[in-house]
Amino acid sequence: MSVKSPAIQILCVGTLRPPHDAAGREYERRLVHMTGFRCDEVVAEPLQRGEAAARSAEAERMRARLARNAWTVCLDPRGVQPASSAAFAEWLERRLSSGRPVAMMIGGASGIDGELLKSCDEQMSLGPLTMPHQLARVVLTEQLYRALCVLQGHPYPH
Repeated sequence: MSVKSPAIQILCVGTLRPPHDAAGREYERRLVHMTGFRCDEVVAEPLQRGEAAARSAEAERMRARLARNAWTVCLDPRGVQPASSAAFAEWLERRLSSGRPVAMMIGGASGIDGELLKSCDEQMSLGPLTMPHQLARVVLTEQLYRALCVLQGHPYPH
């Protein structure tokens, strides 16, 4: 039996921990009610064998969980930054209208594997500021929720 691909998938290294867990889980819960959404967490690799080895092992775990035929987006500081939340909503609408699931990948504490970055359909940045990967996950889920509110004509609760 095959599992139906979600419309939106987040693939991330590690689980949410305090203080980010409550906010992240809340936005993920909201996304589930708005669209086919799934968040797949993969185990973080210990850094004792080196950051490159950790990133490579984490990338393999992410590839194994990737939704079939997904449009892949790696979050990376060097990626294209949406001009605004409205522009992000427009971007998401274009991606979802293609009929392919959108899989957004967030690396672990040492970033995302270079080979995985190269293999992604595109790279996106959440902005020029450095932030922990868990906070990036919260920001991403909030922006996905905001975008879907805009696209579905719902007022965003402030």
